[in-house]
Amino acid sequence: MANETFKRISAEEFADLDYDTVTLLDLRDERDVQLSDIPEAIHLPLDQIGTRLSDVPKDKPVIVYCKVGVWSEPIAEVLAERGYDVATLEGGYNSYLGLLYGR
Repeated sequence: MANETFKRISAEEFADLDYDTVTLLDLRDERDVQLSDIPEAIHLPLDQIGTRLSDVPKDKPVIVYCKVGVWSEPIAEVLAERGYDVATLEGGYNSYLGLLYGR
């Protein structure tokens, strides 16, 4: 993407987030969320994006993540186009789990 309108954060930066200052948007499927969840996150499966994207508040920066980082970028682009301050988690939630568990 030549004109990036969103940021990318590392797993380390994600781990250091204060969840009170951001909105976490979890795009993973229900099974993955049940295995490892961040309770403060808004769970928005990809099949509901079209009908629920307006549920994402604009009052704080939004950090979008999926399992491996593939789906979060196009969704971040859509949110940025709609005026959100948005970032994606590089490598997805799996990169964060790798950091936590030393993988």
